Amino acid sequence: MELKKYQKRVISDLSSYLSFLTETDSLSEAYREFWASKQVPVGFDGIPAYQNIIDQVPHVCYKVPTGGGKTLLACASIKPIIDSLPTGKPKAVVWLVPSDAILTQTLAALKDPHHLYRQQLNLDFGSRVEVYSKEELLAGQNFSPTTVTEQLSVMVLSYDSFRSKTKDGRRAFQANGALEAFRRFFGMPDLPIEGADEAALFQVLNQLEPVVIVDESHHARSDLSKEMLRNFNPSFVLDLTATPKAESNIISYVDALALKAENMVKLPVVVYNKATQTDVIMDAIDIRRVLEREADAQQAAGGDYIRPIVLFQAQPRAAADATSFEKVRTKLVEAGVPEDQIAIKTADVNELKNIDLLSSECPIRFIITVNALKEGWDCPFAYVLASLANKTSAVDVEQILGRILRQPHTRRHASGLLNMSYVLTSSNDFQATVDNVVSGLNAAGFTSRDYRLADELPIPDVSQVQEPLLTPADIAIQEQEIETGQSEEELANFDVNVVARRIGSNEMSDIPETVEVMVRAAEELNDDYENTARASLAAASHNDLPIDLEDKVPHYGMLPSFEEEARKIRIPQFYVPVSDLLASIEYDAGSLLSPPGLTSGFSLKGRDSNLDISHATDQIELVDVREDNADTPKAYKTNARQQQEIRSYFDSLPEEGRVRQACELVIARLDKPRYDCISTSDLKDYVTRVVENLDGAQLKTLETSPLAVANKVRERIDSFLTEYRLEQFEKRLDDESIQVRSTYQLPASITLSAPTTSVGGSLYEAEGSMNTPERDLIMSVAALDNVAWWHRVNEKAPGEFYINGPINHYPDFIVCTTKGKIIMVESKGEHLKNDDSRAKIKLGEKWANAAGPTYRYYMVFKDGVDPLPGAFTTSDFLGRLENL
Repeated sequence: MELKKYQKRVISDLSSYLSFLTETDSLSEAYREFWASKQVPVGFDGIPAYQNIIDQVPHVCYKVPTGGGKTLLACASIKPIIDSLPTGKPKAVVWLVPSDAILTQTLAALKDPHHLYRQQLNLDFGSRVEVYSKEELLAGQNFSPTTVTEQLSVMVLSYDSFRSKTKDGRRAFQANGALEAFRRFFGMPDLPIEGADEAALFQVLNQLEPVVIVDESHHARSDLSKEMLRNFNPSFVLDLTATPKAESNIISYVDALALKAENMVKLPVVVYNKATQTDVIMDAIDIRRVLEREADAQQAAGGDYIRPIVLFQAQPRAAADATSFEKVRTKLVEAGVPEDQIAIKTADVNELKNIDLLSSECPIRFIITVNALKEGWDCPFAYVLASLANKTSAVDVEQILGRILRQPHTRRHASGLLNMSYVLTSSNDFQATVDNVVSGLNAAGFTSRDYRLADELPIPDVSQVQEPLLTPADIAIQEQEIETGQSEEELANFDVNVVARRIGSNEMSDIPETVEVMVRAAEELNDDYENTARASLAAASHNDLPIDLEDKVPHYGMLPSFEEEARKIRIPQFYVPVSDLLASIEYDAGSLLSPPGLTSGFSLKGRDSNLDISHATDQIELVDVREDNADTPKAYKTNARQQQEIRSYFDSLPEEGRVRQACELVIARLDKPRYDCISTSDLKDYVTRVVENLDGAQLKTLETSPLAVANKVRERIDSFLTEYRLEQFEKRLDDESIQVRSTYQLPASITLSAPTTSVGGSLYEAEGSMNTPERDLIMSVAALDNVAWWHRVNEKAPGEFYINGPINHYPDFIVCTTKGKIIMVESKGEHLKNDDSRAKIKLGEKWANAAGPTYRYYMVFKDGVDPLPGAFTTSDFLGRLENL
């Protein structure tokens, strides 16, 4: 099971945010630091500052378009969130959804052990997972104080179940004998809910302090919804939506290009405006037949099964006209469409119930609806949205446009026609129609970049068609309709005979040439979209900045006097041969050498497991619920009561149980992606040896400060890894299984959250911030006559240069001399004479030797400091530099 690249980036964004949250005492500061790490300013001229929606509760948002896998992202987010919380808290998740349709869908998927969502949870929590409906919670079905302490408990609930004043909504507030054990276990609630009994479901969930996931969170912004969220007493709130409200604290953006690159969505949306409803229906039928022809050819060549579906969207009708849907079906059947291929889905009629639309046994190719598919329904076989509004009516596709965007099998198909979606309308005001399509795209999380108008291409000459597709009488009727704007009944205004002649008695008869021309034009539009997408992705991959934020971040270009020559420079980095790349999954795509690529054969067996953790204590701080603490994250500070509960819990365990539990606490806090190169059993064995070596007092420290102890273990393992990787790196340089390629190009512009222009001679219009020793050093460098330019390397900025190898080393500065020499400079203070600096010196020397005579590496200490072997004082370095 593998997340998509953009999904991994979202989880990485979450993990980064959680790190800032644990390091700071402020919700707003953690948010500011998170975006500063991406060079995005927060506040004036940047993205909005953190919005404190619920006092003391981290509340953040993912912006993910329709089809982007929000539910899977939520599943993958639960473990890092829970791992960041204090030890001993129940692993409880309240998953809120806005409708019964989404509730049914989400609950079924999370309960199904074969579904990807449940598999992600099982993987992260060792299959110790229970998923509850509201009815199961009210009945206390496998829901007790014991079970919630031993497993991950996910409770899938609707908004209305807890914010509604209806009879059903009130059930969550009423005393419940099935939950009496929770009342006895928790005692008096710290934050009683007004109107809720101590043994009520809502009060029980409140005392669990759950992580709350809010699906389609743009529906949960009313005062009533905010009150509901506060009553849950959450430890963390994660919003999921394609269309965040202004107050949302977004920590990760996913855009259309990322989804298109991973074949998650059918883009672009190609929009056609036809003369009449008859044309809309005929062309929808014919485009679907072309798509099925392409799908059949693909399947015959060994591809996946796809059965393209048309959604006919009717205008809302009064109850008296409810039979109009049947009239449409009748006329489609009369025109030659087999009856079993048509289904109606409205608020009152649901012929899709218990139907598996993805099954090859399912015949349905046409669905007639209004807006009943607007949420909770996703069928990747839906390709065509055909609006049956008459010419004088507004074309309202906003609510269900997202239903045709999901890509079948999430992969690119050989036929370009199967990689995009189609909208057909008949409107006198086509610009209004386009505006509505854009609104629909916006509602699905996309933008106006993601559609194409078929009218943008010239219509090829089709005068050579052997037989006219329409009789002169048909054409005269259509022309009259266009001139007068007159139409018959809106839902059924098309000529059965014309449609029947078009499609013939056989639904898979020859496709009219006009339709062939139309879809080939669509292919050209698709090529245009994909070319634009590739260019945008290439630009985005360099700075890793969401398209949504491009206008929020200032870009600083190269100074014109340096740009031409600087853009020609290609700086060497270390690579592995392609054969090795194919033979080992350890290497990054593109064969750029990374630290994990030097870890083959590494083991923790036999390595020193004696660790001094006597000073590894987490900060313990009492937290009062006061107004002036509103910005302090309560769940990330352990109060005295929680400390006592944790100690009592561990004291109740036998010695063997305490050791096992302590090991699990440490392992849960070791970054798994960081140690993917180490087997789980090897990691567990090492942590077990560390814990078994602890005396009673140290074990107490671990039990109440697992994060601090995990940091100590992490430091020790990292030192082992660095030592091993350095050894492997040197061996592979000697046997030439590592190569040097001059590939890195300095970006044409950079983004900076804290720009400075106080030191002259820089490559860019502004450079990143520096501390005083760094500024003093670069001022001396810039003053030399033979220095052409310098650049401040910002480790936090995406796309920056680094010397890759056993570690990824970002030097402080890149300096270019007037003779074209490129020098990497690392500035150090007395207190940084450590193993990390030694490893950087060794890597820098290896890089400079392999890169050739044009390149140099210097680690520089202040004058008066005895430098490490291989490093230099400032005076010595400047003397060498001015001779290059």
